[in-house]
Amino acid sequence: MAYNELVISWSGRWPIRYLIATIVVALPIAVLEKVRPELTQTSIALILVLPVILIAVTQGRGPALYASILVGLSFNFFFIGPYYSFRITRPEDVVAFVVFVTTAVLVGQLSSRLEKRVLLTEKQSKELVHVRGEFERAAAQAAEADALRKSEQLKTALLDAVTHDLRTPLTSIKAAISTIRAESVSPEVQRELFEVIEEESDRLNHFIQGMMDLAKLQAGEVTLASRNVAPEEMVEDALLRAGPLLEGHPVEVAIASGLPSPKVDPRLISQVIFTLLENAAKYSGPSTKITVSVRQKDNNICFAVDDEGPGIPSELRGKVFDKFFRAGLQPGLGMGLAIARGIVQAHGGKIWIEDGPERRGTSVQFMVPLSDTPATQTLKNEVPQNDVSQGDAPRSVDAAIPSRVITSDEHS
Repeated sequence: MAYNELVISWSGRWPIRYLIATIVVALPIAVLEKVRPELTQTSIALILVLPVILIAVTQGRGPALYASILVGLSFNFFFIGPYYSFRITRPEDVVAFVVFVTTAVLVGQLSSRLEKRVLLTEKQSKELVHVRGEFERAAAQAAEADALRKSEQLKTALLDAVTHDLRTPLTSIKAAISTIRAESVSPEVQRELFEVIEEESDRLNHFIQGMMDLAKLQAGEVTLASRNVAPEEMVEDALLRAGPLLEGHPVEVAIASGLPSPKVDPRLISQVIFTLLENAAKYSGPSTKITVSVRQKDNNICFAVDDEGPGIPSELRGKVFDKFFRAGLQPGLGMGLAIARGIVQAHGGKIWIEDGPERRGTSVQFMVPLSDTPATQTLKNEVPQNDVSQGDAPRSVDAAIPSRVITSDEHS
């Protein structure tokens, strides 16, 4: 990069730069010549260095060198005896002249080089600011594009969910009502059709309630009715509610003895356990065992629901907590785990997925802190994936923990 591009551009007018240098040197010399008897030779030399610095900073290296030579000759002619002559008679004056000229040249060149670096730094700073602005704009555009892409994906997923989970029950209800009104059906068939209407209505209600819960969690509008609750109470409540779903599955409950009672919203935590039991029954084979375990890990109470199903691939373990995501072909809304994650995060905890015992099936685990967590958190897209590799992730219930077996018949 040419120096003339960094300093004030005088392209095509270089004589003006040297004329300016001549004037800047001549003015102080004229003044100093008038007051010469009042000043020492050292003071005059120091003053004459100043115009050299000024020329170096404003006009560049060439005029600075010219000004240094001009100041040196003027210093000899006007301020070293005999005056008004270039002849030097005393050795000390020769030394003073050489030192002065050398100093003036060096100061001029160094000042010019410093100015060049300053200008170069300023230009680089401006370029850096420009690049930074371009990067920020590009990042903003990329973030906007990513948000639009995610929004489109969400719209597609929502449309699929609404199309399937609203249209299917509505179609069944309409068909049942049309059959009852248009045909003469036996009381037994009529009773079956009313059961269909009731089941599909419950399914619609479940879908709408899930959408409302998810919206509240995302908006951070969930108020926790927290109190100290024994973990076994919440497990028992979830098992009672899930009784019909667990029919045919032996259910083992392993709760460590002497557990402290966390301060949580028991209704919401019970809902999380119910969701995990529902998924375990849905995705594991008939007559397979489902295990519910609770234990303490440091200052947290850890819950786990294990099944003996096909398991979830590691690459999908984070996605299953996304809204409307369904890993298999089983019917469902794809909102249960998203809601569960929001509830757990609202309590200051976390939820994740591991392999089941002996690397069979799936183990969905979550933990909530024992200490009160007043902040209500909103549902986030990030999910801890496969926390089993982290040192603070709780493991499956140890065999030494006393356990009891509860079959589904006990909850029917």
